[in-house]
Amino acid sequence: MKKLIFFGLFVVCALSTMYLFDVSYLLHGIRCTYLRGESSAQIDDHRFFYTREVVSEEPIILPKGHNYTTDIKNKRLVEALEGSKSVAFLVVQDDSVRVEKYWDGGGADSLTNSFSMAKSIMSILVGCAIEDGYIVDINQSVFDFVPEIEPFKNNDVKIKHLLEMSSGYDWLENYKRPIGVTAKAYYGIHLRDLILKRSFVGPPGKAHVYNSGSTQVLGILLERAVGESVSAYAGRVLWSKIGAKQNALWTIDSDGGIEKTFCCFNSNARDFSKIGLLMLNRGVVKRGIRAVVSDKYVDWLLSVPKLIDVNNKQKPKKAVDHYSNGWWVARVLEKEVFYARGFLGQYIVVIPDLNVVFVRLGMFEDEASAFKNDYMLTDNLLVFIGQVIKDFS
Repeated sequence: MKKLIFFGLFVVCALSTMYLFDVSYLLHGIRCTYLRGESSAQIDDHRFFYTREVVSEEPIILPKGHNYTTDIKNKRLVEALEGSKSVAFLVVQDDSVRVEKYWDGGGADSLTNSFSMAKSIMSILVGCAIEDGYIVDINQSVFDFVPEIEPFKNNDVKIKHLLEMSSGYDWLENYKRPIGVTAKAYYGIHLRDLILKRSFVGPPGKAHVYNSGSTQVLGILLERAVGESVSAYAGRVLWSKIGAKQNALWTIDSDGGIEKTFCCFNSNARDFSKIGLLMLNRGVVKRGIRAVVSDKYVDWLLSVPKLIDVNNKQKPKKAVDHYSNGWWVARVLEKEVFYARGFLGQYIVVIPDLNVVFVRLGMFEDEASAFKNDYMLTDNLLVFIGQVIKDFS
């Protein structure tokens, strides 16, 4: 009887703690950990959440090039891909598929969590909303759409500040803390409340602080601007126009809830590559057949704002040179490169000089190695880019 009473008190205390401190999302996190067999979020997590379809009504099939292969000859590239538990690797050059390889159950139609590659997709959707007249331009105030969030000392926050990660929004980006705002956003069911109850705690347009919260604010803003769900809008103005072959799934926080726009756009390597091809062709599909966003907007997306890198402790006044407006930029082997990146090494990489787009999807990435490369390229990504340049020059 004493044990039963003790257990009952424990349950009551546990439930009370979750209610008082709003950590009920931990139950969902624990359930996901149990079902997937590991604590880290994974590329097939869409099966644990509600999702909303991003519909493509006009599929375009990427043709195979004359030298199409599923056999990667480059040993160093194969070692890096297999060593990092890749599930998909695809190279497109001159609008045709040259290399296509899948591992460990991955396939042409397998859905993979984009994680933060969704931030790059969101950057394009903002451009679509500007083209459609729902948003004036990147300098429009965030508070025109989201007045609930408290500003920092009456500073105006513009849409461009959300895209360039300089908004000053109160958010600690951490993927290892089970009790924290990032975990709550990923596993929780009250994402809109979580976002709207936080505030801006620093001046906008000064320092680069990468955070998922800014992109989630952008998601709420976009939904209000266009008057429909982000998924519905994305399907019509982006996913259909680029000719995605398969409907994507965007994870939402609850049944009928809102998209997790900071992450969790689920698709396949071929359709992800069409995002890269759109950017390579500066906003149009198949070299002018179908416009999605303006070339000027694409140029702006890839322009690097002059912001202080607060993450660089050794050089605290160093300007950020690796992040633009939802996209990462680099120079490898004398080639200018830009890319979308997501947790565990999800990549859409564009090498304009070679007319190349490649996609790597997988289950592991040594993110710590990026810091020794000045918070830019991981060791694996350096190999991926370097060897693709070598093979396709």
